[in-house]
Amino acid sequence: GSEAEGPEPLILRSLLSGEQIDEILAQASAEGVWPRGSRDYNTGDEIIDRDDDALIMSPPLCRRHRLADACVDVVVQPPSISSDKIRNHFNRPGLCDELRSAAHHLAWTDEHVVLYMHTDNWFVRTLPEYWSLIRGAMESRPWMNGAVPVMDDSWVESEQSMENVRCIELHHYSAGGGLLTPGHRDCGSALTISVLLSDPSDVTGGDFVTYDEGTPVAHKMGRGDAILFSSEKLHNISTVTSGLRQSLVVELWP
Repeated sequence: GSEAEGPEPLILRSLLSGEQIDEILAQASAEGVWPRGSRDYNTGDEIIDRDDDALIMSPPLCRRHRLADACVDVVVQPPSISSDKIRNHFNRPGLCDELRSAAHHLAWTDEHVVLYMHTDNWFVRTLPEYWSLIRGAMESRPWMNGAVPVMDDSWVESEQSMENVRCIELHHYSAGGGLLTPGHRDCGSALTISVLLSDPSDVTGGDFVTYDEGTPVAHKMGRGDAILFSSEKLHNISTVTSGLRQSLVVELWP
């Protein structure tokens, strides 16, 4: 079972098993399922040598609003990205082979790539059992003493389970990577969960860091452990000095 720490953030131990994590990574990395960061979202074309000023957009974030008795789907488009910035994000010459071969949509730095698994509800459709665990964990509260709510199967398989889901992301950080932006928050979201998929014995650095009255607190997590927190809470990932850090992040809209 899962054990909680905190009042906030909330640490949920062993949310996912090693076998479940292996299945998630295998499905996400299967040949032909996801890009390796070299294609235009809109056309699917190679963009390595593009020199035009085409605007390329990140995958849309879907938000569902309930108005009276009707549900209205609103697609929230992120800002357009210029071709120069796309070249930087998609075809970074400094990417190591390990990250270049990892399924990803964008390379934020030479040491950090991200895959958007919410696209077309792929994660929910492909791995509904694991989505049930993760989405249920996001309903956990400190007074539950580590219990993770069990979501009804019919609810998990319905569109309702994706209501208010902003993103489902798979992150890879190689040596030198991290999330070090001062004052970083998941702005606009209400609740975030981050599940560590890598074995910490294989990685040096890469701690999940929050702040207590300005003092950094590094949370030591095991493989399959999750940290649940208010999205507006300051947080960072310390620099990975060796190994490959992998994590799954879900954010909910308010």
